[in-house]
Amino acid sequence: MSIALKDVKKNFRDFRLGPINLDIENGGRVAIIGPSGSGKSTLLRIVAGFIKPDRGRVYINGVDVTDTEPWRRGVGVVFQSPALFPSLTVLENVAEPLLSRGVAKREAFKIAKEVLERLELGHLAGRYPAQLSRGQQQRVALARALAADPPILVLDEPLTALDPPLRGEILPYIYEASRGRTVLYVTHDFEEATYIAKRVVVLMDGRIVADGDAVELFENPPAPKVAEFLGYVNKIRADCGYLYFRPWDITPGGKYSGRILASWYRAGLYEVLAEVGGQPVRLILPQPPASGVVTFDIVRGRCFSV
Repeated sequence: MSIALKDVKKNFRDFRLGPINLDIENGGRVAIIGPSGSGKSTLLRIVAGFIKPDRGRVYINGVDVTDTEPWRRGVGVVFQSPALFPSLTVLENVAEPLLSRGVAKREAFKIAKEVLERLELGHLAGRYPAQLSRGQQQRVALARALAADPPILVLDEPLTALDPPLRGEILPYIYEASRGRTVLYVTHDFEEATYIAKRVVVLMDGRIVADGDAVELFENPPAPKVAEFLGYVNKIRADCGYLYFRPWDITPGGKYSGRILASWYRAGLYEVLAEVGGQPVRLILPQPPASGVVTFDIVRGRCFSV
C-alpha cells in the first residue's frame, strides 16, 4: 500500500513538525533519519495513527485515514522498546493482536507459531519475556507486528537500545520480514538506514531537508548541516567557502598540513586529531604519523559557499 502525507503539521509547546509532504509508493522502503528531537518518531506515529496532526491529511492507498483508528490502517508497528506483556508467553504475546481483532484462538495461535518459526523463534514460544535476551525480545516484538500480516510496516528506532553486535544480528531479520511490504524505518544511524532502504529522508528541526537515493545523499549532501550529520565532520576554508570532508576521504601527503594534537590506534588504522588552518580535523591514516606534522590531500569532499 502507498503512503502519502499532505501538508502535515503538529505543534507541541517547544517543537513544531511540518509542513511535511511525503509520498511512498506501494512496496517502497524509506528510512527517515535525523538527529534526536528532529521529529522522526512523531512523524511515524502520525502515519500509524497514534498521533493526530493539527493540520494536513494522511492517505493510505489513496484513502484519507487521518481520522481512522490505528488498528484499521493495516500498519504493523515496532517501537524502540519491545513492550511485551510480561505475564504472557512469547506465543501469547504474538497472538494477542489477532485475538484482540476477534480471530479465533486456535487460528490466532496457529498464525503466531508460523510467524515465530519464520523468525527462528519457535523454540521460545513457551517462554516469558523475562526469560529472553534483549535481542530475542525485539525479534518477538517484530513477530507480533507481523502477525496480522500488515501491508505496511513502520519501525521506530527498533535497534537503538541494543549493542552493535545485536544490531547486526537483528537487521537481517527485519529486512527479510519486511519484504513485499511498504516500509517506513526511523533511525538516527545512516548505516543502519541504508541496510533497510535505498531511499533516505533526512528530517531536521521538524522539516524535511533532504530526500533521495542514499548513496547520492551520502556523496553529495545538499547542505552543510546534512553533510555534518552524514559524517562530514571536518571543514576547512576554501576559495568559495568551506570544504567539508570525512576523516577517511584523504590520502597521505599533499598540499594540506597540520600540527598533530593527538593520535589513536583504531583497528588497524590510525586516527589523528590535527589543527589545519586554525580548524581541528580528524584524519584516518594507514600508518602512524612519523612526526608532529601531518600532510594530506582530500580525495573527496563537498564545498559550500559561506
